[in-house]
Amino acid sequence: MFAKVLNFSIVIFLLILVKAPDIWGFSISRTDSYLQKARESRLWEHPKWIKLGHYQKNLTGLQSSFRGPFFLDEKGFNSPEAELTKSIQVLFSDSPEQTTQFTRHPQCQFLARRRWLIKELQVSPEDILPCEERVQWKKNLGATSVAVIFASADISNPASSFGHTFLKLINPANAKNKDLIDYGVNYAADADENDGILYGIRGLFGGYRGVFTMHPYHQKIREYINLEGRDLTEYHLSLTAEEVDEMIDHLLELERTSAPYFFLTDNCSYEILYLLDIIRPQLQLSDKLTAWAIPADTVKIIDRQSGLIAGRKFKKSLSTDYRESYSRLNPLQKKALDTAVDKLKIPDDYELDKKEKAEVYETGMKYFAVVNYRSGENTEDKKYTLSGMRAELGPVTSETENKNPLYPETSHDSSAFYFGGGSLDGTGYSLLKIRMAFHDLEQRDIGMVPMSLNNVGVIEARYYEELKKLTLHRFTFLNLINTVPVTPLDKDFSWKARIELLDSFRPDIEYAIGYSFDLSLIRNSRVSFLMTANYLKDLPNSQYEHVGQAGPEILFISKTFERLGFSAAIAYLGRAQQEPYLRFKAKANYELRQNLDLQLSGDDKRDYQISILKNFIF
Repeated sequence: MFAKVLNFSIVIFLLILVKAPDIWGFSISRTDSYLQKARESRLWEHPKWIKLGHYQKNLTGLQSSFRGPFFLDEKGFNSPEAELTKSIQVLFSDSPEQTTQFTRHPQCQFLARRRWLIKELQVSPEDILPCEERVQWKKNLGATSVAVIFASADISNPASSFGHTFLKLINPANAKNKDLIDYGVNYAADADENDGILYGIRGLFGGYRGVFTMHPYHQKIREYINLEGRDLTEYHLSLTAEEVDEMIDHLLELERTSAPYFFLTDNCSYEILYLLDIIRPQLQLSDKLTAWAIPADTVKIIDRQSGLIAGRKFKKSLSTDYRESYSRLNPLQKKALDTAVDKLKIPDDYELDKKEKAEVYETGMKYFAVVNYRSGENTEDKKYTLSGMRAELGPVTSETENKNPLYPETSHDSSAFYFGGGSLDGTGYSLLKIRMAFHDLEQRDIGMVPMSLNNVGVIEARYYEELKKLTLHRFTFLNLINTVPVTPLDKDFSWKARIELLDSFRPDIEYAIGYSFDLSLIRNSRVSFLMTANYLKDLPNSQYEHVGQAGPEILFISKTFERLGFSAAIAYLGRAQQEPYLRFKAKANYELRQNLDLQLSGDDKRDYQISILKNFIF
């Protein structure tokens, strides 16, 4: 009896095996017809396929920077045709030779290209797998819309000195205050920031792997807003639910692959534009960047070129909220704050009225909120104590005026042409200057580190009319200034670093370190006290000729008026075997309109200059 059952089972098994193609749906003849249709229409040249493979033009043709399991054909990374052919053969096949290398059937691994091929090749329903696992995963995610998130710049971190962008996948069930359980999608370098100077160098030259990762949105909020003190702006896009689903399909295709990460080009911002191009190839947003991919420019391209931005939301960081509150305190209130966060009470001998005391306690509560996140110290009891002190004073303060936030897309573009003229020691000249990136000290601080300078790749040429001479006056590799105001919470150093080549290839290298303080009596103004060291080889026989010099410097920055920025720096520098001297520089910038500025400058060398800046996206 057992033998009869066994024989019957074998027969059934063989019948199933013979009939498997019909049951599973795959047909060799239909797969061949799909290949034929793709060849006839040269489907591998379709813009959508080029985008799906992340192909870019280079000297030898088309090539993708992504590698690994993202490609089915061993030459697929530089052959869209070979990859398309292999994709059709693998996706619409049940051959163990084609499919056993994957943890799931390739159709369920390469969802985005499957979606597109089904449409373009009119694939038979019998050849489409249900992929229940993926369908259920996306159902649990529940994302029907997406937002681009811009994190403001952090000049102390080389990888974030221009800002950062990532995506937020939005589940409508998490509306209002539950959006923290949505998910963020990030593209970043898989790197160790403790690599020091090597970190910046490797990042500039693609020495790290760029990978996509997904994290709960509250983790990104904690990282940027609470720990790093960077403001976030959410740009909600008007993509349809189906387009968002397609984007998620493509992100799933990229989950085990990587590409070289370049801080200035193939970075987080470029890949976000490329993702939008995949969904809507006709936009060609990534093609709008010809040199650099800077996060603020990415947002502007989306805003100006696509019409995709349906809404905006600004999220102020805890540090920004605290510093704004601190900057509104008068000198006596600031002294009282030092005591309040230490003793949890303002002594009676401080001559403050109720309103002033309330403002101190409110600032102290914000202080402890930041401390809690930065150090992990439990400050709830201290916040509660100050809150009680504040409550006893009654409703003596009004809510701070909620001004409309200045969104990053309203800032100036990152590159600039300077046209103008000037006089050097009485000799007139015309000037042309180009700034590759990113921000002058006196320009408006929208989406930037306040009171900062971030110049990279600046070339200045001058033509002296009387001398009939054209010179390459200065090439700036980098010029950075980071001023961090001292408060009871923040006592970080302010610093500046500059590396330049002057005409005749004379190096001019400078570094300074010190402390900065916001001025209570002059709104939106800051002064820095620095120790400066400078290496400069000046022209022969010049009264300024020197090699090394060092001394104290005072830097004053003011942006009291909305469109006007001003800076002045005076340094008393000692030089070997020469008398010390005073070095003075001053500069003003007035924003005529977005991306058009007027600048005036002068220094102790009697170099006076006026120029018009035309900012643009390079």
